[in-house]
Amino acid sequence: MDSKPAQWSAEFGAWFTDAGIAEAYPHRPPYPPEAIQLLVDLVVDTPRAVLDVGCGTGDLARRLAPHVDRVDAVDASPAMLAKGRQLSGGDHPALRWQHAPAETAALSPPYALVVAGESLHWMDWQVVLPRFARVLTPRGVLAVVERDWDGPAALAARLRPIFARYSTVRDFRRMDVVAEIERRGLFTRAGERRCGPQVWRPTVDGYLECRHSQRGFSRAHMDGAEAAGFDKAVRDTLEDLVRAGEISRSDGRLDLAVEAQIVWGVPHRQSSGGVA
Repeated sequence: MDSKPAQWSAEFGAWFTDAGIAEAYPHRPPYPPEAIQLLVDLVVDTPRAVLDVGCGTGDLARRLAPHVDRVDAVDASPAMLAKGRQLSGGDHPALRWQHAPAETAALSPPYALVVAGESLHWMDWQVVLPRFARVLTPRGVLAVVERDWDGPAALAARLRPIFARYSTVRDFRRMDVVAEIERRGLFTRAGERRCGPQVWRPTVDGYLECRHSQRGFSRAHMDGAEAAGFDKAVRDTLEDLVRAGEISRSDGRLDLAVEAQIVWGVPHRQSSGGVA
């Protein structure tokens, strides 16, 4: 079996235990309401229990909790969990936080839904996919959720060289985690949907904090001069695009958007073939 891409290694995933990333994480755009409703609709068995793996600050767990019997929100970062408890919905009675990696967390099956929001790529797929298969109800599914907040094409194009210059993750390339686990025979896709776009209106400072919540731009892994240079380059780009009319701004907030891509299906108890 070939190894995971280096950019998804456990070493990089461990960066999310940094308190600075946890503080910046709530600046990320919320998942569109359509995405939350789709996840709720995927819960068809009883008990209506959800396992949120790599939950971070609970962006999904806190919004799912009012709609199901229980959400077990599991993450390896104490800082992320502490921040999640402080945020809106973090004290919902149906929400149970647990500090543990998904590979070894103490679970309370069965679950009608396992959800991984921007987190599955960090995990040991050979361990977690069979584990998810064992704890799901007969009609339960794994939902892999990703956010897209790259912005309009003009912004994405202008930011690309800035990211290449300042990212602390070298040789990064976009990859499809669902395609990777399918290729390894660990997952069978049942459906997918693009949700949104939903309006997102950050301030420029909020947008910068959002970027610092990403591992490649974590302040903990950039020296002061690099972080300041990154902030200036992104800030100048945003201001240029506002002046050019490529991005609208009102009341001090940028008019941007967020979308979510959700793929759901069946994890396998063991590899059904795939790459050697």
